[in-house]
Order: sequence, then C-alpha cells, then structure tokens
Amino acid sequence: MHRWAFKRRRSAATTLLDGGTVSVAHQERSQDFGTVCVRDVDEEARNRLWRRAARKFLPGHIRRRLHMWFGDLWIAYRKDRRYLDRELIPAVGRRGGRALFIGCRKYTKHYPALLAAHGVECWTIDMDPFAARWGAPKRHVIGDIQDALDHWNPSSFDTIILNGVFGFGLNSVQNQNAALRACRLLLTEGGCLILGWNTDRCVDPSELSNLRNHFQPSSLPGLAERQTFANSTHVYGTFTAEFTAAEVE
Repeated sequence: MHRWAFKRRRSAATTLLDGGTVSVAHQERSQDFGTVCVRDVDEEARNRLWRRAARKFLPGHIRRRLHMWFGDLWIAYRKDRRYLDRELIPAVGRRGGRALFIGCRKYTKHYPALLAAHGVECWTIDMDPFAARWGAPKRHVIGDIQDALDHWNPSSFDTIILNGVFGFGLNSVQNQNAALRACRLLLTEGGCLILGWNTDRCVDPSELSNLRNHFQPSSLPGLAERQTFANSTHVYGTFTAEFTAAEVE
C-alpha cells in the first residue's frame, strides 16, 4: 500500500538554537516532500511554487487542460478582480452614461450585465474573434483599441475601463500610448479612464506621454486615486480626460 504525504501542523513548537529558545508558531511540515509553507508567501512566489509542483507531478496535456479549466476561475477570485467587481463597477454605475470595457475573457463576461443593472450602456472591444462570445451582446466590436475611431465617433463614452491589457497584448510603449490616445478621443470632456496594470509587466503608465499630457489623476467618490493590493503586482489608477478631442495630437 502506497504511503502518501500528510501535513503535520505544530502550533507552538519550541526549538533550541545556539543554546537559546525560539518559538515557532504554526509551522507546517510535509514528511515526504520536505518542509513547504505556502501561507504568508506573496502571490508571485506562490504561483512559482504551484507551477513547479505541476511540472513535477502532472503530464503536459493534463497541465494545459487544468490551466484552461481553472485559470479563469483563479483570476476571478483575485483581490484586484474582487475590487473591480465590488467597488469600481458600482462606482461606474453611479456615473451613468455609456462605458467601454476593453478586453474580453470568460471571467469578464458578466461585466456588461452588471453595468447594465446600474443603468450604464456598456460596449466591449477585443481584437480576438474568439473572445466575442464573452463580450456585450449586440454591443461588441472585434478590433484593436488603437483603431477604435473606426468604430465609434469621438466623445462617445463617459467611462472607459482598460484593465489587464498593458503587458498582455499592448506590450510596447508606442502601442500603449496609441491606446491612450484612442481612449482620450473616445471619452467625453471630463470622462473617466480606469486603468489597471501589473507593475512587473509594463512601465508605470504615469510615464507615458499621452497619459501625462491628456489626463489628470482623479478618484471616484469614496475610492482611492490609486489602489494597490498586498502581495500583488496589480494596480488601479483613475484618470480624468482634460482636453477636447481636437487638442489631442
């Protein structure tokens, strides 16, 4: 009969070290695989740990299938996604008007209905035709945000949500600036841009010329101007469009 590893938890163990006594609280030990503690480890280190374990114990085709099944579920439960669901989306709803959500995946498919429940007319855009199934019904555009003026007139939206795209498709500074220029042209005067990015995937957007020249940092009522999360590289920033469309170079 095979013997499997069981974790043994010691809540207040005492260890002697150089003649002294050190209290070790809540230490977890795996008898067969060495000592591994995943609690209180930052998000990036925890992800590396899981990937290493998967590569060791699972064949490649099973890893890919599991990633497809559970990847979206994992993203949906991250702290930054919960903040978007529970704080930012209702705040956009209180603004009213029309909103554009850039980038569609399975874990974003409920956003158009959520915004509509708050009285907001939501449109979506993604350049991947496969992602159209997760876009706003009858209000989805297949295309690149950099070419958004091929699909909408200037000053068409009161709010634009550009989250998780920098470093995940829009990777160069040139493309990021082009996307920000398109957002500025699409926003009404005083319109709101909600920008989400990962600090390990792109430069700080405040360094981008089109954000610096045509937007001002701002905040939605009751929310921070810039929101960060413990043990996460994700950041949200809120910005207000400053100039008329004709003034954007």
